[in-house]
Amino acid sequence: MYFIGKASDDYGLNTLAFHYTITPQNGKSKGLQSQKLPKDTGREIQFSHIFDIRKLGLNPGDQLSFYFEVIDNDAIHGGKSAKSSVMQYSKPTVEEIKKQEEENDEEVKDELKNALKSIEKLQENFQKMRDKLLQQKQLEWQDKKQMENFWKNRKITGEYQKSKEKLDENIKNQEEFNKQPEDIKEEQQKLQELMEKAMDPEAEELMEKIMELMQELDKEDAVQMIDQFKMENEALEKKMDRLLNLYKELEVEKMVKDQIEELNKLAEKQDALSDKTEKKEGNQEALKKEQEELNNKFEELQKKMEELEKKNEELERPKDLGEKNEEEMDDIQEDMEDSQDKLDKKDNAGASKSQKNASKKMKNKASKMQESMDGASSDQAQEDVKTLRQLLENLVKLSFDQEDLSKFIEKSVINTPPYVKSIQKQFKLKNDFQIIEDTLVALSNRNSDIEGFVMDKVSEIKFNFKESLKLLEERSLAQGVEKQRRVMKNLNDLALMLSESLENAQQQAAQGMPGAQQCSKPGNAKGKKAGKKPMDKISQGQQGLGDQVQKMKDKLKEGKDGKDGNSSKDYAEAAAKQAALRKALQEMQKEKQEQGKGSKELEELINNMDKIETDLVNKRLNYETLKRLKDIETRLLEAEKAEQQREQDEKRKSETALDKRREIPQSIQEYLKKRQAETEMYKTVSPSLKPYYRTMVDQYYQSLKKSE
Repeated sequence: MYFIGKASDDYGLNTLAFHYTITPQNGKSKGLQSQKLPKDTGREIQFSHIFDIRKLGLNPGDQLSFYFEVIDNDAIHGGKSAKSSVMQYSKPTVEEIKKQEEENDEEVKDELKNALKSIEKLQENFQKMRDKLLQQKQLEWQDKKQMENFWKNRKITGEYQKSKEKLDENIKNQEEFNKQPEDIKEEQQKLQELMEKAMDPEAEELMEKIMELMQELDKEDAVQMIDQFKMENEALEKKMDRLLNLYKELEVEKMVKDQIEELNKLAEKQDALSDKTEKKEGNQEALKKEQEELNNKFEELQKKMEELEKKNEELERPKDLGEKNEEEMDDIQEDMEDSQDKLDKKDNAGASKSQKNASKKMKNKASKMQESMDGASSDQAQEDVKTLRQLLENLVKLSFDQEDLSKFIEKSVINTPPYVKSIQKQFKLKNDFQIIEDTLVALSNRNSDIEGFVMDKVSEIKFNFKESLKLLEERSLAQGVEKQRRVMKNLNDLALMLSESLENAQQQAAQGMPGAQQCSKPGNAKGKKAGKKPMDKISQGQQGLGDQVQKMKDKLKEGKDGKDGNSSKDYAEAAAKQAALRKALQEMQKEKQEQGKGSKELEELINNMDKIETDLVNKRLNYETLKRLKDIETRLLEAEKAEQQREQDEKRKSETALDKRREIPQSIQEYLKKRQAETEMYKTVSPSLKPYYRTMVDQYYQSLKKSE
C-alpha cells in the first residue's frame, strides 16, 4: 500500500508515526505495532509511506487496522497528538477466494467467447467486402474507409486482455491461498505462455501499417489484402478457440483435484468422528452437531460434483470421471444420514458403524476418480502414439507425391492436356493436406510444446499450396514449381518433428514415466523445455549434417551420365535436419535476447543455415554449400567454447542477497513532486512577516488548494 499525506500545526511537528494491529479471524487482537516515520521540518509537512502487508504473514480471514499519528512540539503545554481515521484491510478467507476464482473462471470463458464472436464477425465483414469488390470495376474511397473501420472497430484485444488479467489474478491468489498440484501449475503456466503469444504485437503493428497504406491501393491490391486479413484472422480464431478449450479442460482438472482432496479430508473427519462416537467422547449433542456439519459439507460436495459433470460434458473430449457417480454419492449420503438418525436415538454403536462405512466409501470414491484420471492420461498417450505414426506416414507420402508432381510439371508443356491434369492433381494434394491438417491441429491442441511449430508450418503449407495453384493456373511455371518445393520443405519439417516426437513418446511409454506422456518438440526427449538444445548438441548435430552432405557430394560425383546419385529423400532428410538445427539455434538466440545477451554472430549463423536449407531443398550441392557448412561448424565450436568459459566464470562469481528497496510508483512520484513544488512555493513566504499575516497567507494558500 502506498500512502501520501500532509500534516500541519502552528507550533510545528515533533513526531510522525504509523501504527497497526492484527486481529485473527477467530481470536483476540494482537498488540499495537508502531513505526516512526521520517519527516521534514516546518509547520506543514508532506510525507509518504510504503506498507508491504505481505511481510506480516497474515492468515486467511485476518483483519488489519492501521492509522497515522502526529505529535506537535508544544513544549509549554506538552506534546499533543492527532490521529488519522483508522483504516482497515481484511484478508479474504479461503472460501471467499475460491468463490472469486469461480467468478473469474466464468469471466475468462465469457471474454474468450466474446473475442471469438468478434473474430467471426470480422471474417464475415471481410468476406462481404471481398464479394463486393469483385463485382466492382475499381476501388472507391468509401470501400477503403469501410475496410479501415472493420479493422479499427474490432474489440478482440480488449476482450482478450480482460481474460488474461483474470487468469493472472487466479494464479496469484492460488500461490498465496490455495496451493495447486505441480501438474496443474504447469498447465496454468503453459496457458499463460499461450495467451502471451496469441496476440502477436508484431502482427498487430504490421496490420496497422497496412491500414495506413489503404489510400494508395487499387482494387486488386485490396482483394489481396482482404485475403491476407482473413488468413491472419483465421489463425487467430483457431488460437482463441484452442485457448477457450484448454481453459475449460484446466477448469475441469482443477475441479476434479479439488473434489478428490475434499472427499479425502471429509473421509478423515468422518473417521475421527466415528471413533469419538464409538468411545462416547463428549456429550451426545456435540456429536450430533458435528455429524450434521459433515452432512452439510457433503451436500455441498454433491452439488459441486453435479457442476463438475456438467462442465465435463461441455468439453470437446470429456474426461473419464468414473461410472455411477450419482449412485455412489447417494449411497454415501444414506450412510451419513443413517448415522445422524442413530445418534438421535442414542445408538452410538450403530452410528459409528454407519460413519465408518461412509468414510470408507468416500475414500474409495476419491481413489476411483484418481485412477480414472490417471488411466485417461495413459490411454491418451497410447492414442497419441498411434496418431503420430499415422500422421508421419501420411506426411511422408504427401511429400513424395508433391515431389513427383513437381518434377512432372517442370518438364510439361503449359498448353497441353497433361498440364491441365497436373493442376487437378495439385488440387487433390491440397485437399489431402486438409484431411491431415484436422488431425495434426487436434494433436497439437493437446500439446502446447508443438502447437506453435505445427501452426506455423500448417499456415505456410496452406499459403504455398494456394500460391502454387494460382501461379500454375496463370502458366507461371517456374514460380509455381518454387512454391511446390516450399510445400515439400515444410512437409518435411513437420515429418521430422513428428518422427522425433514419436520416438520420445514411445520411450516415455516404455519407461512408464509419470505425467503427461504426450509427444514433444524435437530435442525434448529428456523433459527439457522445447527448443532449448544446448550449444554442444547443436554443434554435434551440425557436424553430423556436414558429414552427411559430404557423402552426398561424393555420390554426386559418382553419378553416371551427369545424373545425381542422391535421391530426393536424401535431400529432404538433410534439409529437414538443417531446419531443426536452425530452429534450435533461433530458440537459443531468442532466449539470450530476452536476457539482453543477444549475439550478432548467432544471427549470422542462423542466416547461413537458412541458405544451406534453401540449397538442399532446391537440390543445389556445390563447393559454396560445403564451404558454408564448414564455416558454420567452426563458428559453432567457437561459440560452444565461449559459452563454456562464460558458465565457468559465472560459477566462480559469488552473489550477495540484496534487500530490494521498494519505491513509490512513477505516477505517484510525479504527483508528489508537484505537491513538493507547492510546498517550496509556500516556504518562500518572507520570514519577516508577523504571525498574524503568516496565518493569513497560510489560510489563503489552503483555500487555493481546496479550489483545485
